[in-house]
Amino acid sequence: MRSSYIANIISGGLIALVNISVAVSVAALLFAQTDQRLMVPGIAILLIGTLVTGLGGTLFSGYKAVVCSPRNGLIPVFAVIVSSIYVSFGSEYSIGAEATIIVAIMVTTTFAGLFLLLLGRLKLGNLVRYIPYPVAGGFFAGIGYIFIQGGLTVASGRDADLGSIADPQFIQLVTPAVVLALCLIIGKMFRDNRLSVPGILLLSVLLFYGVLSIAGISRDEAAANGLLPVIDSAGTLVPIFHFEYLQEVKWLAIWEQLGGIVVVALLCSMMLLLDVSGIELIAKKDLDPDHELEVMGYTNVVNGMLGGFPGVHDASDTALVDRLGGKDRLMGIVNAILVAAAILAGTEFMELVPTFLLGGLLIYVGLEFLIDWLWKARDELPLSDYGVVILVLIVIIFSDILQGVTFGFFVAIILFVVNYSQLSVIKIETNGSDHASNVDRDLETRELLNKEGHRVLIMVLQGFIFFGTADKLISAIRNRIMEVEDSKFDFLVLDFHHVSQLDTSAIVTFSKLAQLSDRVGFHIIISSADQKSIKQLVKHDFFTFGNQRLERHYKEQLDTAVDWCERRILRDLNLNDEEQNLGLHDVLGRIAYEEADVKLLSDFFVIEKRKAGEYLFNEGDRGESLYFVGSGTVVVVLKVQGQAERILHKYKAGAILGEMAIYTGENRTASVRIEDDAVLFRLDKDKLEEMSRRFPASTAALHTYIVKVLSERLGRANRNLSRYI
Repeated sequence: MRSSYIANIISGGLIALVNISVAVSVAALLFAQTDQRLMVPGIAILLIGTLVTGLGGTLFSGYKAVVCSPRNGLIPVFAVIVSSIYVSFGSEYSIGAEATIIVAIMVTTTFAGLFLLLLGRLKLGNLVRYIPYPVAGGFFAGIGYIFIQGGLTVASGRDADLGSIADPQFIQLVTPAVVLALCLIIGKMFRDNRLSVPGILLLSVLLFYGVLSIAGISRDEAAANGLLPVIDSAGTLVPIFHFEYLQEVKWLAIWEQLGGIVVVALLCSMMLLLDVSGIELIAKKDLDPDHELEVMGYTNVVNGMLGGFPGVHDASDTALVDRLGGKDRLMGIVNAILVAAAILAGTEFMELVPTFLLGGLLIYVGLEFLIDWLWKARDELPLSDYGVVILVLIVIIFSDILQGVTFGFFVAIILFVVNYSQLSVIKIETNGSDHASNVDRDLETRELLNKEGHRVLIMVLQGFIFFGTADKLISAIRNRIMEVEDSKFDFLVLDFHHVSQLDTSAIVTFSKLAQLSDRVGFHIIISSADQKSIKQLVKHDFFTFGNQRLERHYKEQLDTAVDWCERRILRDLNLNDEEQNLGLHDVLGRIAYEEADVKLLSDFFVIEKRKAGEYLFNEGDRGESLYFVGSGTVVVVLKVQGQAERILHKYKAGAILGEMAIYTGENRTASVRIEDDAVLFRLDKDKLEEMSRRFPASTAALHTYIVKVLSERLGRANRNLSRYI
């Protein structure tokens, strides 16, 4: 237990040291480069953000040892905000400029907090999934470049550009910073050594002052030569906001930064959600992203009111604390106490931090970004996605961070459209022979429909249908039309069951499909589409009404659509089963070929006339009879309490039903309802037994016929199913 306390205290102390050092470095980059007099409030803003977000995460996060702090990825956006406001004051320092910059940061942090809170309340914790990964990679790689450039600037005290490379003084000042950054990178690779990174920082400071002592260089001389920072202030860093500022604030200048303020809020949410996923791996437990959003939402609202820099979860710092043994909230409390002490101590101690350390930390952070998002990404991303990362980075280098991200989103959208267009919108292509309807007819009719099944082309569609995928559908249909004469079709069934959405842009393509059907000569039946898609097609006059030669219809289910095609085929062959009326003699004549057998069998059947809406039997009833359909329609229905009946199967003239219960002796497995007025021929179980005793040969013909029916059903079901496996 004692060792746990010690580990939490040590990890809290070391992460505080790192956070304070980084805060001073970032302040030097963000504020001192604009105007040296903004350095002190800049440090205060960063440290207050470190204190408030760190304490909020420690007390309320779902993971006790989480580290929350201002995120370096926000610096480029804030740099634009700060510099733009400063330029609006004529690029000259004034109380108004300082007040406006401070209030702008307060507004930005508060807005970011409200945005995070809103996302959490609306349960949008998975929003990060919609962010293109390559764009995020390019953004973070760009941040890495900006930090390296900023680190060189902080270490040298001048703008880092290509011309600086030839300046010996520039090289002399930045070399220690670069060496420190490389040592930190190498030190971090030794994961077994928990103290490598903070140890290198402490060692470098001691080494620096050791060299100054040996060389006999005073602090004033070191500061004059750019080796130590010069901060023209003393005392505590709070309060940074004064109510007198409100009279000096240029509110229009803040309003003009609305775009940047919104971007900060979006970046905060993106970074938080990305890092929560990483922290879950560290914590070995699931975190509620919506809860974490709310925690950081409330925290940043308070943070903004106190004048702090926005902050969220930091997976890398959390991982460092975990390796140091920090497992409890004590770590976060120690971190908060030390950061608060730094704020109260003021700026004097910060003048002791060497400039190479401040610049080296920035370069180190930048190198980490580039290693993760530029070097490692080579093997982790497809070539096209990695290309987006590179392009975003190039735009950021030669333009700015916002244009780079905007460009990245544009390229990502184009790549998505191109890649998605390569996917086939056709999930399954089959015909009426391989996918027959669920309507049972007599065997002769079914065999005829199987023979004519090539006339029905069935395409089960999938995915998101937009202009890119819709054109491929048209091309596939055209190619099918151009095949050999025997394979041409008269009916095209397009099933939308697996279609997620039909884009408005694809409607034009479907209008072309309608024109193609009129020109070539085939019917179009659409099935299983959602109401929105149907409305779109209706609005553009896709469906036909009346008795046109070529029709375009909508059916609720694929089976219903195929059945419509089968009925049209039978009508073309002058075999309209809608009007078919078979007598008992007709039915038995297809079973027994001898007239004598037909007469013998007919004596055992009972003729029943049933009205539409009647139930022939219900699920669970004893199976005492089988039936032949003479005319009308009989349907098998599934009854579910609280829901409408679902039709599972249909029987037309010549079909047989209820036979399984006769053979198995089990109760009825489904309910059967008369859909259209029907004439049925009933054979009771006891009559079948009597028939077998008296006329075994004739009865054998009946059994043989029933076996053929069952075989045909099984074969049809297998063919239908095989296409979907």
